[in-house]
Amino acid sequence: MMGCAHGAQNSASTYHFVVKIPKGWWQLDTDKYFLITKDNPYLQYALIQERPIDKAFRHTKKKLKRGMLPQESAEVILDEIRADNNIINFELIQNGPATIDGHAGFKILFTYQDKDGSTFKTLYYGFINGNIFYNLRYSAAKRHYFQKDLKTFEMFLDSFRLIESKTT
Repeated sequence: MMGCAHGAQNSASTYHFVVKIPKGWWQLDTDKYFLITKDNPYLQYALIQERPIDKAFRHTKKKLKRGMLPQESAEVILDEIRADNNIINFELIQNGPATIDGHAGFKILFTYQDKDGSTFKTLYYGFINGNIFYNLRYSAAKRHYFQKDLKTFEMFLDSFRLIESKTT
């Protein structure tokens, strides 16, 4: 069983999506993105972020553009990941098209190590809608946790729906 959640970004605004939080998972309090975990965010987490496309990325200073093809967006994201000094031994496993809530996007699967030598596997979905880039990620310790919670993340991803802004 899953519970429905509207992610409150802060007191002045809300996210523009709804998603079902899997049973046994809990939401962490952050104003930058919607983040849930089952055991500990250092073991596994699912994250949804709404990012203005005109906001430059931290490591590459690149920006996404309205009308970009999904694969062009994926290349910007891959460049940003590769430029992050906290990501060591990056290995791209898959990079291809995906549909998220009816929107044309991309799906990237990769592994990396952190500075402590722990290995993680990440499934990263992204798409542009208007002036917003949405990314939905599942990241977990490669050993044991990734495969264990992958089906749960897939249900979480399938429950994702954009909603209309209530300020219109």
